[in-house]
Parts: sequence; C-alpha cells; structure tokens
Amino acid sequence: MERLADLVDLYEYRVEDLAQGRPPKGGKRALLELRAFLAQARLPAPLAKRFRQADARFRALRGQRTEPPPALDLPTLLPEEPAPSRKEGQENLRTLALKVWRLLASREARARAKDLLSGRREELRLIHAFLQNYLDYREKPEFKRDYNLSRFTPTHPIPSLTDSLLDLEDPKVAEALLLEYLETALRIPQDLPIPPEETRNYVRRFLNRLLDWDEAYGLPPKRDLLALRRALKEARRLGAGEKEIARLEERLREEAKEERRRELLLEEERRRFRVAQEKALALLNLLPVPQGETPWPEVPPPGEVQETLATVPLAPGRVALGPLVLTLSQVDGTWYLGLAGEDHVLEESQVLPWEDLEVWAVREGDLLHLRLEARSGLRLYELLSEGRVLALLLSPKGDYAYLRLLRGLFAKLKGEFRPEELGPRLAEKYRQAPEEALLDFARKGLEVTLKRLGGQDPEPLLLEVGQALGLEGEARTLAEALREYLGRRPPTRETLGGEVHLLSLSPEPQSLKVGSAVLSLRLKEDGVYVGQAGEVPRRLKDLLVYRLAEGALILAREGRRLAYLVVGTP
Repeated sequence: MERLADLVDLYEYRVEDLAQGRPPKGGKRALLELRAFLAQARLPAPLAKRFRQADARFRALRGQRTEPPPALDLPTLLPEEPAPSRKEGQENLRTLALKVWRLLASREARARAKDLLSGRREELRLIHAFLQNYLDYREKPEFKRDYNLSRFTPTHPIPSLTDSLLDLEDPKVAEALLLEYLETALRIPQDLPIPPEETRNYVRRFLNRLLDWDEAYGLPPKRDLLALRRALKEARRLGAGEKEIARLEERLREEAKEERRRELLLEEERRRFRVAQEKALALLNLLPVPQGETPWPEVPPPGEVQETLATVPLAPGRVALGPLVLTLSQVDGTWYLGLAGEDHVLEESQVLPWEDLEVWAVREGDLLHLRLEARSGLRLYELLSEGRVLALLLSPKGDYAYLRLLRGLFAKLKGEFRPEELGPRLAEKYRQAPEEALLDFARKGLEVTLKRLGGQDPEPLLLEVGQALGLEGEARTLAEALREYLGRRPPTRETLGGEVHLLSLSPEPQSLKVGSAVLSLRLKEDGVYVGQAGEVPRRLKDLLVYRLAEGALILAREGRRLAYLVVGTP
C-alpha cells in the first residue's frame, strides 16, 4: 500500500515536471513505464482517483506535443513475429481481448451513465455504497472464507442525494463510478475462490445484506417506545399527578406517530432501492462471459490482418486496415502509430478518431491489436441492432407469425386484444404489401409497441398472446429478441454477432458479394438502391432488410458510410 502511494506520488511529480517544461526525472520512457504499471495495478479507491486526475493532466499535455517524430521509410509488409510459446501466445491474446473489452465497457458506461443521472440517482448511490463496503470488507481476514456473507456487517450507508463529498450530477464522475463497479466485479473471482458464473449471485447477496440494514438509508435511529411505555406504567403505579401522566401519554403518542412515519419512509426507501438493485445487477451483463453476457472481443492470432481487425508484431511498417493505412515507427525508444499523416504516441490502450470511424489500438508486450469501429455517436450499430429484430418480424415463416405477435402485443397493451383478428388470414395482406411499405409498417409497429411497453418484461404478455394464437414457441423467441434489443444500448460489434462490415459509398456503382449473391449498390440523391441482376432495385434510406438464401442481409446507412450484417432467421 505504501509502495503504491509512493509510485503515485512519483507519477504526479513527473507529470508536474512535464507541465513546467522540464524533462521528467528518469526520462519520458520511465514516465510511460510508470504510467503503464499504475494503469494495471489494483489501486485502492483514493490512490486510483489521484492517478486518474494526474493521468488526465498527462493526456492533456501530450495532446499539446509539437515535436512530431521524423518520418521514416517503412516497409509495406511487417516482419514476421518470432514464434512465442503456445501458452504465452494464448495469454497475450487473452490480455489483448480484455483490454478491448475495457474500451467497450468504457463506451457502454458513458452511455449508461447518462440514463442514470436523472431523478434521485438511486443506482449510482447504491453502487457507491457497494464499492465502499466491498473494498472495506475485502481487507478483513474473514473475507476470504465468507462466501455467503454470513459474517459481513455493512459499515458504510448509502450516500444521500446531497452528499457534499460526491458529485453524482457530473457525467464523468458517474461514468468513472460505473467503470470501477465493473472492474471490481470482474476481479471478484480472483478475490474469492468462486466460479466466475457466481459473480452476479455474490453481488446480489452483498446488495441484499446492505439493503436489509436499517441504517443504510440515513434515517433517524429507531425510537425507544418500550422505555416510554415503562415510564408511563411506572408513573401510574406510583400515583403521579394527572398532568405528568398526560404529558407522558402525549409524548408516547408523538413518538409512536414518528416511529410509524419512519417505518413507512424506510419501507419506501427500501422498495425504491430494490428496484435500483435490479438495474445495478443488470449492468453486470456488460462483463465478459461467463461472468456476464458480453461475448469476448475477437482478437485474430498474431500476424493475421482481417477486413477491420488485425493483430501484428510490434515492428516498424505499414498495416492496411479497411480504408486506412496505418504506420508503426519507433523514435528514441518510443513507439508511434501514424494515422492520416499524424503520429500518436502508442499507449497501452487508445482510441483515435478518423472521420466517422475510430481506430482502437491496444498493446500487450510485443503485440499490437488494431480494430476499426464506428464512432460511438453514430447510429450505424443502433440501426443494425434494430434491423436484427426487424429481420425476425419480416420473416414469412408461420404466416408472418412474429409480425402478428407484435401486433397482438400492442393490442394487449392497449387493452384491445382480439385473437380472431390476428389469425393466418392477416398474413395475406402482408404478402401483397410492397416490401418497402411492409418494412416501414414493421418499424413503426416496433417503435410504438416498445414505447408503450416501457421498461417491463415483454415475455409474460407475449406468452398470453402466443397461447391465444397458438404460437407459444414463436412468442418466446420474439420475447428474447426484444429483451436483447432493449438491453444492448448502445450495441457493439460483439453484441451484434461480430460479423459487422463497413463500406464507404461512392457515386460509381459498387458490387457487394454476400454468400452466393452479388448485389449492386447505386448512390443517388434520394438514397442508395440495392438489388441483384434481373430484379427491381430496392431503396435504402437508412435501414433495409434484404432476404437472401443465407438469411437476412441488414444494411444500415448514415451519409456515405454503410454497415451490413447477415443474420439467420428462424
């Protein structure tokens, strides 16, 4: 603990040297090595906060760097990586995948934090109390064997909404809190010898113990009515005067009234934080499997360069990644990543914006993993996520069973559900409708149904509709698709299935090969036209579901950027 504090002090001193225009003690390389060590160390909360503040200052100073490294004549092909041992190679790939997951989690936390900043912020306050109590209990000797938390007694209450030590109205504070929560939960199987699959259950038990603690809510202590009753009884026994007895009776009534008010307030607080508990537990879905539900990011083996993914040995050279050519160079022991004519100091993990895309770079030892992602602010991935649900709704299987189920769900929510109006005969209207009109109809139906559904689970109502229509299996499939769609905001390449492709549109006709089909793309003023030879092209405004023999092709467009994904339909 003292050594870590000394290292954080040293990092702050070296950043201060840099801010004053002096070379940091030990040189820039020593500064970067110290920064990398602290970034991976398990720092206690106070030290982690100091490190984040100093690191933010360092990144701001680095952005003002005016001395670009000299351009180098680099080979087009990267040299082959010396073959490491199989075990070491797998560990490096796993570490790279974990670093990519942290970048994904940071993006997700930024989006989720915005949703948690409204109202009384129960979720953020509960997460703060969990972190305080967990980190405090982890230092105690009984922690390691207390799997069921039978010996755990909370010591830190839930902070009040107006706590002066917190600033939960600040989106950056909320984002940092969510990231610390995810990182802490990720380490639980290392802190305790429990299977990773038990992480969520352990956190649930911990939160239950906290919420069962009456003192967690910052309410006044329970009033001692028994002592007052004894005093009143004793006064009557001793023959006290009427005024004294009346005074004691009035005090007992007031205290009883205040105690009832406190009990009602306690029950209301407990109820609200129970709801917040479920939302806090749902955030653990962002953990990688098997702890959560987020697939591990795909990291190709060393030396493999795919369309938008690459893992390469750290050596001077060029790397072609989608429409970009990146350069790797080394000057005075420092590695640089070149993008669009500008060189950036290569860090352990970083995100570099380029037009409407982002280049993600993560480094582990002598390996560098690069990936091209859509900007988090763009709607491409959100459109693809919506398209996955629409591909299911537009499936003609079972006489458009899923589209009929969605209409039945909306009618059920309105209280106007009549099964006889949603039978197979309705499918004939869908078959006769133009594909573009049917897509618009399904999109609008999905939007209004989810808006009316709010945050409730769609499965119970869908099962009722499915039983009435004889489509129980399809109702469960649709419920799962809707739950996944609602729970993946914002979606990522991994949650979309990993096979997301990006394409830049141009005025010239382009070809797109998907499986055995070859589609033509034509960019015009009113949209993009998609089709195969011998058929009428379909217009892509921002989203299109195109049926193929391999499944459904989902195309999403924003400006001149196109993303597409192929999904199977049941």
